[in-house]
This record gives sequence, C-alpha cells and structure tokens, in this order.
Amino acid sequence: MLPVSLILLAGLACFVSWKLFGDFFSPPAIFIFFWCFSLGFFFMDLVQYNPLSTTCLLAIALGGFSFLAGCFFPMSQLILKPGLLNNRPRFHLYDKVRFEKGMMVLFALGVVGFLIQVYHLQTQIGFRNFLTNPQAVREVHSNVKYLGFFNILNLANFAIGSIYFFLYRKPKKWVVFMVIWAIITTFISTDRTRFFYAVIWSFYNIFYLRHRIVLKMKTVMLGAGTLVLLMFFFLLVAVVYKKQAYDHNQIYINLPKEVGFLADPYIYLTGSYPVLDAFLDDQEQGEPLWGKHTFEPLVKVMEALIPNFQRAELVGRFYPVPLELNVGTFLQPFFYDFGWAGIAIIPFAIGWFFSWVYVRMRKSKSLFLVYTSGVLAFCTTISIFVNHCTQAATWFFIIVGWLLFSYAKGKEETDLNQFREGIYPDQAVDTSSSFS
Repeated sequence: MLPVSLILLAGLACFVSWKLFGDFFSPPAIFIFFWCFSLGFFFMDLVQYNPLSTTCLLAIALGGFSFLAGCFFPMSQLILKPGLLNNRPRFHLYDKVRFEKGMMVLFALGVVGFLIQVYHLQTQIGFRNFLTNPQAVREVHSNVKYLGFFNILNLANFAIGSIYFFLYRKPKKWVVFMVIWAIITTFISTDRTRFFYAVIWSFYNIFYLRHRIVLKMKTVMLGAGTLVLLMFFFLLVAVVYKKQAYDHNQIYINLPKEVGFLADPYIYLTGSYPVLDAFLDDQEQGEPLWGKHTFEPLVKVMEALIPNFQRAELVGRFYPVPLELNVGTFLQPFFYDFGWAGIAIIPFAIGWFFSWVYVRMRKSKSLFLVYTSGVLAFCTTISIFVNHCTQAATWFFIIVGWLLFSYAKGKEETDLNQFREGIYPDQAVDTSSSFS
C-alpha cells in the first residue's frame, strides 16, 4: 500500500502545481514527484536492498522538508499575487543572427573540446578500451583538467539547440547537426548521466519556453517520447558497454530474466537511498570537509590559483547495499561537509534559489531565465540520485547561457511571425531586463 500511496502523491504534486501555479513543473512539484515516485518504487522491493534505517528516513524527511520550505517563500508570490499568473508575461526580443553566431562559436568550442577528450583518451588508455573496459573510459573522460569544460559544452549546445528549434519557425540546418553531434559525444563518453542531462534539461526548456502550457495530446506525446528516448539510450549503453546489472547481481534482483533489463533503470531510480543509509552509518568518514563538496565551483578556482591546494575526492566510495553502489542522493555531500546541519540548511537555500529563478522566469521570460530554469529543474530531478545543484558544471552552464543570451539580446522591433505559435503572446515585447 505504501508504494501505491507514494506514487499517487507524486502525481498529486504535479496536479496541485498546475492548479496553483498553472504549471506541472514548478520546483516543488518536480521535487515531490521524483522523490515520492522513486521511494514508491524502492518499497516495491524489486531489488533486495538493505532496509532503510530510521536515521536514513529522518535524513530524507529533513532534507525534503528543508527544500520545500525554501521553495515556499518565492512560490507564495504566485499565490498571493494572482496577477502574476493571470497577466501574460512580457517577453524579450532576441536577434536571430546574433543568436546563431553565438551558437556557432559554442558549437566550434564543443568540437574542439571533444577532440581534446579523444586525444586524452588515446594517450592514456587507447581506443580499444571503449568496449573492453568502458568504466576506465568513463573515468578518463571525467578527468581532463580544466579543458574538459569545452567538451561538456556539447550538453549546453543540445539544450540551446532545443530552445532554438522550438522558438523559430525556420531553424538553420546546421543546428540539426550540432544537436546530433551533442548526442554522439554523450554516447562516446559511456556516461549515461550526460545523456540524461542533455535530454531532461531540454525537455524542461521546451515547456518553460511557451507562455502557457496546456495538457494536450502533443504535450503528453512529447513527455512520453522523451521517456522512451531516455530508456532506449540507457539500455543501449548497458548492452554496448556491458553494464547490465542483472548479469552480475541476479541473486539480489527479484525480476524474471525476460525483463531483467529493467533492473538497470530501477537501480538508478532507487539505489541511492540504501547508499545514503550506509553513508550515514559509516564510521570512517573522518572530519567534516566544511564545504569542499558543497562549494565545488569555488574549490576548483582555489585549486587553480593556490599551489598544492587539496580538493576533496568527489567520487564517493562504494557500499555493498548489497549491490556495490556509490551515490547517495544530493544530501550525501551536504552531510559530508557539515553533518546534520548541512542536510537541514543547504536544501533550504537551494529550494529558495531555484524557486526564485523560476518565479522570475514566470514574470519575464527571457531566454536566459528559461535556459537557467531548465538546468535547475534537471538538478532537482536528479537530486534523487546525485548532487548537481552545486557542481561546477551547472554553474559553468549558467555562465555560458548568460554570455550567449546577453550577446543575442535584440535592440529593435522584430517580426514576431518568425516565432512558433504559443511562444510570444499578442502584446508588447520588453527589450530590457535586470537579470539577463
């Protein structure tokens, strides 16, 4: 009964969000949906995980309450001031030519970054390891110091390309190649999280881009198509790079062999909870790190400027739960840095900031705010698995978006007929912004 109740609560969160805020994907709705949905499946016991302790359940409840409490203050504006929902937001103009020039520069930098990654891979372990040792390939892809940021630009290019396609009626053909290229780079990295990042982020961008979302058949089909695409790529990587959990952990998986391929997405969806439990019970954690995980972007800057500066190891240790897993939701690094105070306070700050950006986006839909709200929505989505909220890559993407959309900002009237239906309402267009 508990699994069904949690899954129903997940759906109810999106429905209530739609009623209160006119949007299924507000920050609190995304958070409640994915945490309740994943916990509901966890308690179905399709994998024989170690049972969760009272301490772990308390940490989940405390972190969840903290995040939602942070969301409350910005989101309450949309309830207390109904005019924000009833009045159509003022939109910003963008110069299509400058937008395309900016994308072309990012595309070129993404290609250069990918070539640097490939060269690094060949010199470190060789291409032959793509199929024989995909885990080593992933580690090499994740450890190109500083220059690795050029490669992850391809993820931002996919998200920016999705905005461009759904904004303009006649997109340029080379942008199609840019988007396809971005997907290819995620596959070659052997890291399924990168593909999730690109597609889920773009999914939110597309929804936030429109001035009003109506639950029509094409909306449902877009959501279903995104889910099918994610599952296909997830399972494809598992087959090609021999990452099927069922083959190595049959003793713990309560699924018949015919549907054993479903074990992989199930473990990704639910496996972080027993890891968090084991992490909280780990007596060998040592002293708190006082922010080396939480403030990773600042740590990266300090590492570059200060000789012999010791950063924290961001890849967590593996715990037998009983499967060998190593990620414990977005709460894990906060506890690592600050103990229980980190779980109580940091999610509050994250919930407040994410909701503040979302409300700003609802008031005035500059493309930068749509783009940023999309990446923050992805961070909220994947918080059940790992922390992207305070990772350097997230803030790197935000800076890239700010530079691009500031450069592309239009100064004069633009023919609104070039935009797709449902993007710009029939009203004056705002060409100023204090945020972007």
